[in-house]
Amino acid sequence: MEPDLPPSWSPPNQCPTHALLVRRILKSPCNAFGLFRQYYATRFPDHDPGENITHNDLIDAPPDPSFTSPAHNYYSYPNQSLFLLGEWYWNDGERKSWSSFQNLLKIVGHPEFHPEDVASKNWQLIDAQLGGEVGGEGCEGVNKDSWEDERDGTLGGWIKTPIKIKVPFHKQTLHPGQKEFDAGILHHRKLTFIIREKITQPSLHPHLHFEPYKLFWQQQDDIEPVRVHGKLYMSEAFIEAHRDLQDSPQEPGCLLPRFVLGLMFASDGTQLTSFSTAKLWPVYLMIENELKDQRSKLSCHVFEHVTYLETVCKIFYTDAI
Repeated sequence: MEPDLPPSWSPPNQCPTHALLVRRILKSPCNAFGLFRQYYATRFPDHDPGENITHNDLIDAPPDPSFTSPAHNYYSYPNQSLFLLGEWYWNDGERKSWSSFQNLLKIVGHPEFHPEDVASKNWQLIDAQLGGEVGGEGCEGVNKDSWEDERDGTLGGWIKTPIKIKVPFHKQTLHPGQKEFDAGILHHRKLTFIIREKITQPSLHPHLHFEPYKLFWQQQDDIEPVRVHGKLYMSEAFIEAHRDLQDSPQEPGCLLPRFVLGLMFASDGTQLTSFSTAKLWPVYLMIENELKDQRSKLSCHVFEHVTYLETVCKIFYTDAI
């Protein structure tokens, strides 16, 4: 349990000029566990992510048994009949078998299945909404082969970049040297868009620490405090980078606050189909300024997809070998 910060005044409309900033060592009061924070700043931060944290913010609690979901909530399917057919199509295997056919018969033979709910429905639009794509009533512009959440790259969505690699051929071949091959398409997003979204929407991401600090534990007043480590924004490297940024000259005419964000990337293999070895390697991005307890909760959705790496399984042949 980290100590609370002392009350601070309301933030001004604009940050003061660089010449008026005077940073000093600020210490918060010790909490019940003997922990206190030490900042090197002009004042205590106005935004404390841990101020309003609750027990439910730290754990993934089991669902409340008293809660019942809406009776007809089948989005993006308009009704239950469409939902049952869509679930059968997507989840009952790519190659339909006799068992799958029996499951289909159970659906169409169910007393609550109504053929009129299925007739003349726009399945392409439903699938586009299910995948997060945006389409109108006629589903114009929806491409069945498009990637999920694919948007114009200038709007912060997915960008497709062709990747070419050069393969060297040894001098014993008829055409030695390098030859260029197409290695596929790289699907990626701009990091600046994700960072901007994290910073400018505090209501969606309220757990970001913008001001680094040192955490100490002091058992008694007459005993030297002990440095506590645990988070990136408490590290010496992060504090030094933040201090260098604050001491550097500001951009001309810009009075906005400046902060350091720590980016952490991860990736793992994802099986694409049930009956093949096709894999994809998503690259995830996490903001290290986020509370560790929040990053550990799946319900917080702090992992951002930034890139999809395809596995290269091409064999290059040449008639000159």
